[in-house]
Amino acid sequence: MLRTLGTLSLEGPQARGFRKKKPLLLLAYLALEGPRSRHHLAELFWPEASDPMNSLSVALTQLRTVGVPVVGGEVVRSEVPCDALHLRALLAEGRLEEGRSLYRGRFLEGADDGLPAELEEWVWHQREALAEALWRAHARRAGALYALGLAEDADALLREVERLPGAGEPPEDMAPSEPLDHEAQRAYFAIQLVGLTRAVELMGLRAEALERLMARGLLDAQGQPTLEAPMTLEGRKAALELARRLPLKEAAPLYQAARGCWEASDVARGQRALLSIARGQVEEAPHQALALLAELAPEPEILFLRARALERLGRYRETLELLEELPQSPERSALRGSVLLRLGHVTEALAEAEIASQGGLYPQAEALNLQGMALLAQGRFREAAEAFSRAAVRFLMAGEEVRHLGALGNRAVALAELGEGEGAFAEVLEAVGDRAWLRARIYLNLGVLKERQGKTAEAERLYRESLALAQGNLEAMGRAWNNLGALYHRQGRAEEARAAYHEALRLAQASQEWVLTAAVLANLAELTGERANLEEAIALLEEARYTELAERYRNRLSSFSGQ
Repeated sequence: MLRTLGTLSLEGPQARGFRKKKPLLLLAYLALEGPRSRHHLAELFWPEASDPMNSLSVALTQLRTVGVPVVGGEVVRSEVPCDALHLRALLAEGRLEEGRSLYRGRFLEGADDGLPAELEEWVWHQREALAEALWRAHARRAGALYALGLAEDADALLREVERLPGAGEPPEDMAPSEPLDHEAQRAYFAIQLVGLTRAVELMGLRAEALERLMARGLLDAQGQPTLEAPMTLEGRKAALELARRLPLKEAAPLYQAARGCWEASDVARGQRALLSIARGQVEEAPHQALALLAELAPEPEILFLRARALERLGRYRETLELLEELPQSPERSALRGSVLLRLGHVTEALAEAEIASQGGLYPQAEALNLQGMALLAQGRFREAAEAFSRAAVRFLMAGEEVRHLGALGNRAVALAELGEGEGAFAEVLEAVGDRAWLRARIYLNLGVLKERQGKTAEAERLYRESLALAQGNLEAMGRAWNNLGALYHRQGRAEEARAAYHEALRLAQASQEWVLTAAVLANLAELTGERANLEEAIALLEEARYTELAERYRNRLSSFSGQ
């Protein structure tokens, strides 16, 4: 990259330390002006030299020596990337924030001393043109913001340019700062929300309003918005008008955008709309679902969705407390059983699964998934895989796609225990696509499989990728750190293992995932030889009534000194 804004320098491994001004100026000229004849370049850069063509040849050789692609015979050209060209492209595309970060100062600042008159004039012309382009791009955006009544945003944008070094003064013919009339603003937000054709159809927009928007640069020649404006009061009003005219599925995000403008007649339909959004978010975006559900009246369906979101976040104790507020139902038993199993209450979990199995497709699927988890813990892998397959089918029929994919992931784990996991994992990963939390869990399980195959580097990579994907899910992040700690422990990387275990412990305790907490404490005990950690792990498991695992940990106490 050739840097010309605020400095003159060439980046690249071969060019490090190359500071010759004339060759770099020549490169900047070719980058901005395009191919030029040798004669023109020689006369422009070395008008008083005894042999300008030779001076040009020397400069070109110096550039080629440091790896700059300068080519051509009589006509010379270079395709070196240049920040000034990139700035022009960013401003043309409206990517103003990136443009500001690139503008580090005036064009060729400090490199214009002692230049031939014609070359110096070119430098000054480019300098002024780039600064003006910077200002005009921002002035257009500010004018559009002023037109929508967003004066504070417009003023802040212009201050950002003023603070740039060497940006100079704003052009005298700045865009007007008066807001447009309410009709035009309403039209703009309607178009931003649903597109021109739909907005005209639903809102009866007048041509005069669209003409005013085009005149202020808010719509392009095709009637498309030129910026994504933050929602104002006029925008929320437009969203509500549209929501009232659209089917509920399409209206839902518009009701959400118009939340502060609802009238009494909007409440019932608007709440149904928000509830439909929350249902879609609860599995893959539980944080957003919780925030949305907090705005709604605490009716049973809403409380149940909140409990599902808490369960997805690994906040199991809160989930159980919330479920206590709900009446008995197969759906409640399905979710409660899933949480109880996580917390180690196996007998109670299976009892809840029995109740859930008497309900509809969703609770039936959860019951089968729970049974599969119990069979997996007992080493009955073929039966577990079958239960997970049946659960996956019912989840799919119930419209629970994320849970369907989770059940397929569990099936892959069971098949891996039977030596058939590679194909199953590949199949489910393809089906999962870019769903981050699901991929995180599958990577954890696949990492375990890779460790068993002796592919430790691949296992570590999978655990790391799982950790990155699981951000926000305390339980999944804790398991990823625990797996990393165990891997480091087995490799003799004691300090890295200790750090990973401590991070896993912090996350497990934050999510109140006591079985995971006990597992991490036991692993720490193995690493440090501290008996107290293992004793605490046993106490936690006994409190959670995970008696089989507690007994297994108790048998490990004999390996510690002082027994």
